[in-house]
Amino acid sequence: MATQYPGSANKGGRPSKFDEPSRPVTMTLPDRILGRLREIDGDRARAVVKAVEAVLGSDRAPRESVAEMRVAEDESLLVVSDNRFLRNIPWLSLLEVGPGRFLLSLEDGVQVEKLEVTLEDLIETDASVGEADRAFLRTLLDRIRAPRRSQTVRSEQILVVRMTDGVRQPPSTSPERSH
Repeated sequence: MATQYPGSANKGGRPSKFDEPSRPVTMTLPDRILGRLREIDGDRARAVVKAVEAVLGSDRAPRESVAEMRVAEDESLLVVSDNRFLRNIPWLSLLEVGPGRFLLSLEDGVQVEKLEVTLEDLIETDASVGEADRAFLRTLLDRIRAPRRSQTVRSEQILVVRMTDGVRQPPSTSPERSH
């Protein structure tokens, strides 16, 4: 008789590894990663679960799509999940600061009001925006609009160093000036 685990609907065969709905997946991973997964757990599926939960947390509630990352006693940065509509705004960059978490970076000279208007336009006029994306964009708009109206939002520059092939490029050398 097969052992039944809580929450499983197993009708014979191998017992379920997890006490929640699951399904088989096939993926190709680099040998290096497979070796690292073996360090976490000899069972590859359990190793993947443990790695994901170590990075993203083990609670089963989804993360907020727009959240605040505290950087000082009275200051936070907005962090967002990845979104294709944000990625299509040419003067906006998403800078990954953690797995699936991004800072918003406006091109030099672009005011936060322009982002507000762009988000409003996407929400109100772009028929390709589905309900989930519309809710995400609305939440982001609300998190930007309220502080801007109360003048508690400011834009600051972030230094981004371009890398090629994963290696930071040395500063260009220029001839020394003679005095």
